[in-house]
Amino acid sequence: MSMSQPESNQRQLWAVMYHYVRDLPNTRFPRIKGMLTEDFRKQVDLLSSRYEMATLESSLDFLGGRYQPQRDLCLLVFDDGLKEHYSDVTPILAERNIAGLFFVITGCIEDGRVASVHKNHFLLAALDFAEYKQAFLERLAEISPETSTEVDIEKVRTTYRWDTPDVAAFKYLLNFNLTEAQRERVLNDLFARYLGDETEFARELYVSWDEVRRMQSAGMLIGGHTHSHVALSTMGDPQQQADLKQCSQLLRERLTPQALWPFSYPYGQAHSFNEVTVQTLQDLDFACGFVTEVGPNEVNRDLFRIRRIDPKDV
Repeated sequence: MSMSQPESNQRQLWAVMYHYVRDLPNTRFPRIKGMLTEDFRKQVDLLSSRYEMATLESSLDFLGGRYQPQRDLCLLVFDDGLKEHYSDVTPILAERNIAGLFFVITGCIEDGRVASVHKNHFLLAALDFAEYKQAFLERLAEISPETSTEVDIEKVRTTYRWDTPDVAAFKYLLNFNLTEAQRERVLNDLFARYLGDETEFARELYVSWDEVRRMQSAGMLIGGHTHSHVALSTMGDPQQQADLKQCSQLLRERLTPQALWPFSYPYGQAHSFNEVTVQTLQDLDFACGFVTEVGPNEVNRDLFRIRRIDPKDV
């Protein structure tokens, strides 16, 4: 998949999805998979030269058939509420009058904890993969010896396009096949053993509420990314409804009011959420939902299944 102009006059919306944007060689974890800050700056300038840089409002107007741009639209979106989104990304976008969308995990900011997905990322970056996988599976076997480690290979491929097959299969096992209790217990033990205090780590990794409000003042738009960053389809209906409600309440209580509140599904594939998720988001007055399924978006696209692409697809 790459961003290309359609052969017809039918315009498209491209939503480019970012996570880590940092000066990787000069960080504690240079093996984290992310984008160099300078490469991000260059990519933003390239996209600005080729596309109309969209806001959420212009994107939704386009998808609803109320706005016809002269060029394809490009919307920049950022998951997880990482500290560099405030310190590095926001100034780059503000200088260019680009309104990025930033999806925050409310529990990480409010409770000072590291999401399991990020514990896994940083353990992968800190340890040799074979060593980490062995330590993980040994601890899992100790606490839950009957747990199967088999995974659906096709779902693995579509969920983790940029990982090697063994790393992708491991991530899928961790994020989708294990229960939340199993995953948290093993990761908490390994994180404490290898990386130290979780609260201090969270303070360094994520934005604070005050920083998020400053991002809003700089013209950025904030959205929800759940309270706990667990694949919503793996939760029971009451549990996911409670998680989404808590996320929504904290956004509205802690932040400056917005006319529109967008949402990004953790992991983002079709199997990672369900109709209960979408109905709950609509009931909570979220304006739209972004998936990680790859591709452009045309007029009349389902607003709760807006597709995105990776920076490597640009």
